[in-house]
Amino acid sequence: MKIKRFAGKYVVITGGGRGIGRATAMRFCREGAEVLIVGRSKKPLDETASTIREKGGKAWIYQADVTLTKQVDGIVEEALKRWQSIDVLINNAGIDDDTPFLDIEERNWDLVLATNLKAPFVLSQRVARVMTKSGGGVILHNASIDATGGEGNYASYNAAKSGLLGLNRTMALELAKYNIRVNCVSPGYTHTEMSEAAVGPERMKQLQHAFDRVPMKRMVRTDEVAAAFAFLASDDASGITGTNLVVDCGTTANWYILETLEESE
Repeated sequence: MKIKRFAGKYVVITGGGRGIGRATAMRFCREGAEVLIVGRSKKPLDETASTIREKGGKAWIYQADVTLTKQVDGIVEEALKRWQSIDVLINNAGIDDDTPFLDIEERNWDLVLATNLKAPFVLSQRVARVMTKSGGGVILHNASIDATGGEGNYASYNAAKSGLLGLNRTMALELAKYNIRVNCVSPGYTHTEMSEAAVGPERMKQLQHAFDRVPMKRMVRTDEVAAAFAFLASDDASGITGTNLVVDCGTTANWYILETLEESE
């Protein structure tokens, strides 16, 4: 029997055309939700929506740049044209900037923070105002294990994701009285178009089954992150708010001290 935890629920997902967002949209539709997937590029949105519809799901698209407040307002307006409420918001859209700290350009810093931190704040605020009038809902953020540990030349990305954890906690505290739960999911290194572009296809094949520094020896799959979002959005997580669910195949469970010492011998 197929589980339909989200039958009759209305879900907005940013960055829904690719990677984790696409897998998440498909997971929610498979469990009965109607989804509005948002992104800057129309083609991947159309492809995701078509795939969902072919499988019998209900999906609509909305093209928007989440760094622009007027377009964020348009997302909410579009959702309320179709639905009487928004039950779940998933702030998934994100970008990075692989640049050494001393070379980061201010405009690139601003763009990463605008996409990964300000946009979740603005959209969450708009959606939460709707949720307070409809009896509550769930707001989820795609954070990262980089929120609690640095990764290479990604100072702006790391800073934005750290800020997202703080925003998450405060939102959870303030919105609980409105029956709005707020949580983060922090993926580890995940197989997406963005990660494949960063390491290349050959390296990507290796990381899927021989990622030596990860206890489970592999990357995270997008469907595993989608499952975490689905759990936190469901009534199965009715007592959970203000938390951060890490999905990283065990990466952050190990300080790698012994392994590093062994390598240095």
